Amino acid sequence: MNKLIIALLFSLSTQAQAKIKVVTTLPEIAEIVSFIGAENVEVQSLLRGSEDPHYAEARPDYILKVNRADIVCSVGLDLEIGWLPKILSKSGNAKVQEGGPGLCVLGNSVQALDIPEGVINRSLGDVHAHGNPHFNLSPLKLAESGAEVVRVLSVTLPDKKSEFEKNYDSFKKKMTELHAALSKSVKKTKVMEYHKEFTYFFAAYGLESLGSLEEKPGMPPSAARLAQVAKLAKDNKVAVLFATPSAPHKTLERFRELSGIPVVIVPSYVQRGGETKAKSIEELQRLLVTSLP
Repeated sequence: MNKLIIALLFSLSTQAQAKIKVVTTLPEIAEIVSFIGAENVEVQSLLRGSEDPHYAEARPDYILKVNRADIVCSVGLDLEIGWLPKILSKSGNAKVQEGGPGLCVLGNSVQALDIPEGVINRSLGDVHAHGNPHFNLSPLKLAESGAEVVRVLSVTLPDKKSEFEKNYDSFKKKMTELHAALSKSVKKTKVMEYHKEFTYFFAAYGLESLGSLEEKPGMPPSAARLAQVAKLAKDNKVAVLFATPSAPHKTLERFRELSGIPVVIVPSYVQRGGETKAKSIEELQRLLVTSLP
């Protein structure tokens, strides 16, 4: 009997160890990986969604988690360029370095918006050379991004490839149906954003965007820019301006005063922990849609 119990415990231990350890940068990526990988993966997100992923830190606990990972999944398109490469380098984990079998960059599977043309330098602000990285706010783009997850999981666990592909088909269907259901309640109107974080969300639901309050990405607008955009928004009857909690509140208040247009402050990432109505991809989408006029 003792031998049987020992064998059973060993079997269960082996099965637990067989799970692919995946570390993601954002909670929504963790949700996608969990959906596609199902019981074959053990997933944790470095960020909780309340941080700005442009400016996160290369914390020692992040480095330790990446050191133990089989796969690291990120948004890419330079969103995490300021900190993730440092973590990967310091982790000493060969599997997740550039060109390694465990490096999973979801942006590689997405047809990006706002790809800049011409010479790119720091005088233009925080410009992303490969396009706007905020595709996480479009269910349809998230569906596209899952192809990279399938590819990398299948490299790590090839005998489960068909299972991953089947789960991916279910995920795409879920995102398509979510988008279709929410689209029914969206009124086609004119909108703006403080930073170009909501571009994919606006495009997904057919909203006409008059651009961002920022003149250069990552740089606060000047007084002249603020007055110019406020007049443009007012003249064009913009219905709302979307911003995140990290946007400068005094600037948003001044825009509201000059234009008379409401400003809605909402998260742009799935939130983990605390009291929030955006704990999943679906919840975040519903929150954004219901925040529209």
